[in-house]
Amino acid sequence: MTTSAHPALEARGITKRFASVTASDGIDFDVRRGEIHGLIGENGAGKSTLMNIFYGMLAPDAGTVLVDGEPVVFHNCADAMRAGIGMVFQHYLLVERFTVAQNVLLGKEPARGPLVDAKVASRTVAVLARQYGFSVDPSSVVETLGVGARQQVELLRVLSRAPGIVILDEPTAALSPSEADGLFEIMGRLRASGCAVIFITHKLKEVTRVCDRITVLRRGRICGTVQRARADTDALAALMVGDLPSVELAHAPAPKAQLVLDVVDVHVAGSHASAGLRGLSLRANAGEIVGVAGVEGNGQLELAEAIFGLRPVTSGCITVDGHDITHATVPERRRQRIRFIPPDRQGEGLLLDFDAIENAQIGDQDTSRFGLLDNASARRKAVRIASDFAIPHYDEASPLRSYSGGMQQKFLVGRETSDVPRLLVAFAPTRGVDIGAAKSIYARLREMQARGACVILFSYDLDEIRRLSDRIIVFHSGQIAGELAPDQADDTTLGRMMSGAHV
Repeated sequence: MTTSAHPALEARGITKRFASVTASDGIDFDVRRGEIHGLIGENGAGKSTLMNIFYGMLAPDAGTVLVDGEPVVFHNCADAMRAGIGMVFQHYLLVERFTVAQNVLLGKEPARGPLVDAKVASRTVAVLARQYGFSVDPSSVVETLGVGARQQVELLRVLSRAPGIVILDEPTAALSPSEADGLFEIMGRLRASGCAVIFITHKLKEVTRVCDRITVLRRGRICGTVQRARADTDALAALMVGDLPSVELAHAPAPKAQLVLDVVDVHVAGSHASAGLRGLSLRANAGEIVGVAGVEGNGQLELAEAIFGLRPVTSGCITVDGHDITHATVPERRRQRIRFIPPDRQGEGLLLDFDAIENAQIGDQDTSRFGLLDNASARRKAVRIASDFAIPHYDEASPLRSYSGGMQQKFLVGRETSDVPRLLVAFAPTRGVDIGAAKSIYARLREMQARGACVILFSYDLDEIRRLSDRIIVFHSGQIAGELAPDQADDTTLGRMMSGAHV
């Protein structure tokens, strides 16, 4: 379908300030019906601010928003939805204890008299899910679902309102390649049906693959807009973040065999949407990065949480440096220098309403002096993290909520690696961060490896797995489907193993 003559959604001269920071500085941007318009930029560039203005969550200080050529003023999200705008947030706005059907139809539930008709709701969502090729069960409770399934629920929630304009904020951040392909197919169908789609991502390969136009935002200003046919990933990267420091990511020499982690015949119960672990065994050494690849829901999260003590082991044994930690508490594991970068920084890694000093102490509250928290030490740690990761506008008194998602992620990685862990479990450590932030995180993981840490890297980004890992373990149905060297792990081979076709 060809694009319309006039923009479906347009920003003219949009400016938004937060205290001394100008998040949006006279931005002009538009998206047309029948078009996918990519928006890229480094963390803190102002992408989310602009989208929140489009969706009625923020009011601009200056400038105008237009829908189909008509100026509009949104006082809230409901106004934006009535104007035909739907938005899928990077951090999903779902009610954890509600079912899939309850979340999708929240606010427009089918009724039978004074009561919600649960059967009709379930059937309605099942039909919608089949229409888009989603496999979610309408009766599943959201808190039992993995990240990919939750994203499907969020998409269904938006698509159930048949919006004419769809905003997708980092929708592939935690998806496997096959799941991302499915999302791109849906985006193509939306475009073909005449929808206007805004696609925000840090993955340059994605925008050059699916977008019709690509706009680069940097420090609150538009740096340029290019047609996909003329888009070059190197040029886009330079527009996004300027010259990046070189980071040496060559694979380290094979370490001497000094066993750190030994997982023996471990069984862990899975959630509703996951296989759990079924007799899994794995060994990893000091000075080694072991990558774990697999489609979400095949046991990766269960293993990560079992190692850190967040999920009980029903049978089998986990040892670190020869010490049995199978049933140890999380504080006991932290005292053995086991650290965890969780997949959801906002829900599991940080307390967003707490400041940097308070967040620097999370996990180590028992290292107190005379029964009091050591704020001086935490302040030094927070300052060191901000310096090491070049966190802009650092203010130790500001809540972490005031930082961009990428800055929050860098702070989390900095905290969990500040004391050189013996064992680091890193789950999707670069989820939702820009190229520059990803490079700094990669450099920190390499530094931990060089200083003798054992790193277990869980990632849905196959390029990241290949780039960092000394060897790659592939998961399928709660078991190890195989092991590969990075130079053997092409997409086809990994895809077959991840789907179980290789077994």
